[in-house]
Amino acid sequence: MHHGHEEEHAGGAGAGGAGAGGAGGQAVDHSAHIAELERCATACRECAAADVREGMLDCAAMCEACAELCTAVAGILRRGAALPPETVSALLEACASMCRACAAECRRHDMDHCRECAEACERCAEHCEAAAA
Repeated sequence: MHHGHEEEHAGGAGAGGAGAGGAGGQAVDHSAHIAELERCATACRECAAADVREGMLDCAAMCEACAELCTAVAGILRRGAALPPETVSALLEACASMCRACAAECRRHDMDHCRECAEACERCAEHCEAAAA
């Protein structure tokens, strides 16, 4: 609890205490979320490409959808806008849900690319769930 000084200075900055006061440029660092989302999107794209070559179109569609959502949310977070914390949480929860669905689909298949994608999606889901809590 070395944040006592900030608490005293900010005077009830709201839930989470992540506010930067009245500085105008609330610099919330989303780099860890962005990196995790991008790792997941890359694994999903690689899996989808292999799925298409192997005729696994349902898995490919799920992986492509997951990659698109993770990429979109990473892009929103990268813009650095002072998004309300509840909006960030909602975006991360949506990604977690999509990643869980994609992992479940990939776990149905015994290919290396599906296993790697499922692992990346599960890691991303865990990260997003923890960050959204």
